[in-house]
Amino acid sequence: MDNTISKISEKIKKGGEVSPFLFMGKNIDLLNEKVENIAKTLLREFEIPNVYLYIFKDDWEKIKVKEIKNFIEFSNSKSPFTFQIFLIENISRLTPTSSNSLLKFFEEPGIWNIIFTTNVWENNILETILSRVQTIDLNIWSIKKDNSFYLSLIKNYLSNESNEIISYFFKNKLEKQDYIEFLENLIIYSKNNLTFINYLEDINEDINGIKQNNLNAKYVVDKWILKIK
Repeated sequence: MDNTISKISEKIKKGGEVSPFLFMGKNIDLLNEKVENIAKTLLREFEIPNVYLYIFKDDWEKIKVKEIKNFIEFSNSKSPFTFQIFLIENISRLTPTSSNSLLKFFEEPGIWNIIFTTNVWENNILETILSRVQTIDLNIWSIKKDNSFYLSLIKNYLSNESNEIISYFFKNKLEKQDYIEFLENLIIYSKNNLTFINYLEDINEDINGIKQNNLNAKYVVDKWILKIK
């Protein structure tokens, strides 16, 4: 996650508006704790008091319009510091009406407002909200299932024993999930062999981009095949 923090930090330093984030993870309690730590790390870097981290805590109740409007009320006033952070835990608790009331805030948060949200998956989140967030799937970091075929392709390619990986992705007509699985195994290979570790966050972001249909899966895989060489 360090790479995510550094990218947000760079954007802030350049004075740019930071798009809202949706962090996903299987364990919602652990996820909320991780994302809160990310927020506090950013505040600490810019010497901003933690009181400028506003958290809508997850109490498993549906979030009503009045509640969410009260929560984001401070977003209308510019912080005396560089930015302030709004964290909405378990965003799927929003009712459709509550979600609609947030659309303008998500679309134009202002350069002094950073929005973090969490959820187990994308289900039950209004599509118009999903279209306005950058998704970071933390599930990818705990992948345990590997694919020996993909791992073998990667190993042989990096050791200069075979370029079968190139012909495989060039000749075969594959589904989006096949490309995603390859990229997930690229992460597994990297972690197991401690190679191109600095690329892990970027690979993960590309996986999320493919899942949201924003990125061409074949193009992404071709890019990483060239890059890891």
